[in-house]
Amino acid sequence: RCAGRVEVFHAGRWGTVCDDAWGLADAQVSCRQVRCGAALWAPGAAQFGRGSGVIWLDETECAGSEAHLAECPARTWGRNDCYHGEDAGAVCAGSPQGSSPAPSPVPRCAQVCPGVPSCPIRVAGEPEEGQVRLAGGPHRCAGRVEVFHAGRWGTVCDDAWGLADAQVSCRQVRCG
Repeated sequence: RCAGRVEVFHAGRWGTVCDDAWGLADAQVSCRQVRCGAALWAPGAAQFGRGSGVIWLDETECAGSEAHLAECPARTWGRNDCYHGEDAGAVCAGSPQGSSPAPSPVPRCAQVCPGVPSCPIRVAGEPEEGQVRLAGGPHRCAGRVEVFHAGRWGTVCDDAWGLADAQVSCRQVRCG
């Protein structure tokens, strides 16, 4: 199934949607927009983890028939009284249309918006191509460096690995 935190792309940046007034009709529009079938649940309270950065939408009140979230009544883009503990999510009934079953159920933008340079919505959760993480360490800023490529996580060989490489990895995972 497609499930995750709902994020929208606006003014060149991804941002989250606040759960104030968020309901099944809003999740329905999100699920339709990412081609994942009907909405089953519209969780709030950062059920799929807290986002970061801007919160683009608040008090979203879709009827359920809109083609995309930008058509739904809501506060002005970026105006909100929320924090990321209120990020909205969606659980959809289907899988991304036109895709084969994958280990993670959340669609990639290329599958969701073919030919669109910047996908306008995503149900966050699946890592993006080239994303870096630290795994197996004592906390989130320590561990084995892994990169997401071709739909799965892999390790990085330590041949010629040095401090400069580690510094880049630390910046990528927002650890300094």
